[in-house]
Amino acid sequence: MNSKMKQNLVLVADNDKLIKFRKEKDKHWKEDEQSPLTEEQKKTFKRLNYFLPNPDLRFELPLLTDIPDLGKQVVIKTTGGDEQVYKRAGKIRFKVDGKEIETIVFEDPEVEQFQYYLLFKDKTTGKETYENGRMLQIEKKGDKLVVDFNYCYNPYSSYNDNWDCPITPKENTLNVEINAGEKKFI
Repeated sequence: MNSKMKQNLVLVADNDKLIKFRKEKDKHWKEDEQSPLTEEQKKTFKRLNYFLPNPDLRFELPLLTDIPDLGKQVVIKTTGGDEQVYKRAGKIRFKVDGKEIETIVFEDPEVEQFQYYLLFKDKTTGKETYENGRMLQIEKKGDKLVVDFNYCYNPYSSYNDNWDCPITPKENTLNVEINAGEKKFI
């Protein structure tokens, strides 16, 4: 089997995994008590709104640590007026539509779910996606970070006002469209 065929098989497997993940998330949000949706919203909920899978927005990247204030705690405002604390973990660089992008990765000091997070806005923000930005939980694979924008999501505050979620810092406003992951809740 040549490398092109192997690459195509990997893409199909990645898409199958993503589609399964999305179906399970939709089912959880419709049925689970821990869903961010209100009981009223669950009555009419069918599924979340997503971009089509985009293999061009999946990267394995080094975490670059040559940033000012590495490891410094950062207080990020929330939609409810509170604050959440993250640490500046480093930055990542990647290309979207031929443009070089650089953005800050944050570390959860309490490591509740994932260690690394990307909070970002892009050119879809406020149009196709939530006006306060989206989030991405980042896996570590060896010495690389797996940055798969197909899994980016809206914070819970985008579904109803019962939730208090971080607002993307200005430094993570990307000058491209990230046409992957979750769209606005409709």
